[in-house]
Amino acid sequence: MAGQRSRMDGESRREALLDVGAALFAQRSYDEVEIGDIAAATGVSRGLLYHYFRDKADYFLAVMARRLDVLADASRVAPGGSRLATLRSGLDAYLDFIAANPQWYRSIYRSAISADAAVHDLLEDAHARQAEQILALFPELERSPLRTVAVRGWVLLLARAGMSWLDGADVDREALRDRCLDVLAAALGVPTLEDEG
Repeated sequence: MAGQRSRMDGESRREALLDVGAALFAQRSYDEVEIGDIAAATGVSRGLLYHYFRDKADYFLAVMARRLDVLADASRVAPGGSRLATLRSGLDAYLDFIAANPQWYRSIYRSAISADAAVHDLLEDAHARQAEQILALFPELERSPLRTVAVRGWVLLLARAGMSWLDGADVDREALRDRCLDVLAAALGVPTLEDEG
């Protein structure tokens, strides 16, 4: 019937709630947002919110999981040129994303919730996937435990460097990107990230 709103199915409703959460946590830190704020921003009752999420932490976790997937997709560049160009483009996309979403980035790495075990596990999984994407660009290199741990450590260094850059560290963005790439070469144990020709 014209003019009658259709009811969302459960998955569509949950996705719509996560969309609102992404916008909400992009503007305010986890610590500044109350469950009543979430209900008001999403236009649903607290009861309906609790139907989909156990509590604020569970809601935040679901929003962050989705945003980490978006970050991973944004910084994943299909190989087309040299490996160095691919990695450089990926880092540029990563820095673009965190520049466009600074509050979200700070929330996941610096707020009180960042110490929560579930958020820690979520970040560990995201970091492991980032490291795997990098290692996959170098199929000729042995997957030694040392190389894997070093690349995982590099991913954490990148997260910390991104935070410092957001906080206004007096560094040139391109210089920071290139220094991160130099450190990645060292983590991989290779003299250069350029393709061998």
